Amino acid sequence: MEYKDIVMTAAVIIGPILAVEIQKILEQFREKKQNRFNIFRTLMSTRSQRLHRDHVQALNMIDIEFYGRKIPLIKTRFQTKKEQAVTHAWKSYNNHLNKAKEYPDINIWISKSDDLFTDLLYAIAQAMNYDFDKVQLQRDCYRPIAHGDLETTQANILKGLEDIFSGKTSLPMTITNIPFNETNKRDEETQASNQDLRNS
Repeated sequence: MEYKDIVMTAAVIIGPILAVEIQKILEQFREKKQNRFNIFRTLMSTRSQRLHRDHVQALNMIDIEFYGRKIPLIKTRFQTKKEQAVTHAWKSYNNHLNKAKEYPDINIWISKSDDLFTDLLYAIAQAMNYDFDKVQLQRDCYRPIAHGDLETTQANILKGLEDIFSGKTSLPMTITNIPFNETNKRDEETQASNQDLRNS
């Protein structure tokens, strides 16, 4: 068998295998890109509703989707600078979310949260090759006042119920009206008759 025949035979055998592997790699790349886009879209659409379940789920998927790529031979991972920027921004934001009690004023904590969340959105936008600036990400957001009022009301109700069930506070009660029935009327008539007998 000549050298040319060996090459042709190898090409016939290896060609389809390589084509399948390349197809798998392309599908994985498209899937990861779509997953990252879904995270970014969810965070953008719920940026004014940060207690929304979809928002929280998207945040928790950041570590997975921006993890980088595993290098099998040396059993480590490789992250691009943009991926590192995303995971670092998420770590900073996540760490801050658990420190509300450390701030003397809740408004200071909220302001810092807004800044860190904007940094996270900006890092993801850069990783996705979107041309957004931080001011645009922070300001260009529509939120009806009614949504904010509803969230505040719901939070206050849940907090009040939690305090009652945990025993921190009691349920206040006020009697505004005592229903009048025939039994009460007879009792009053009897008491009036007894009073008249005593007076006579």
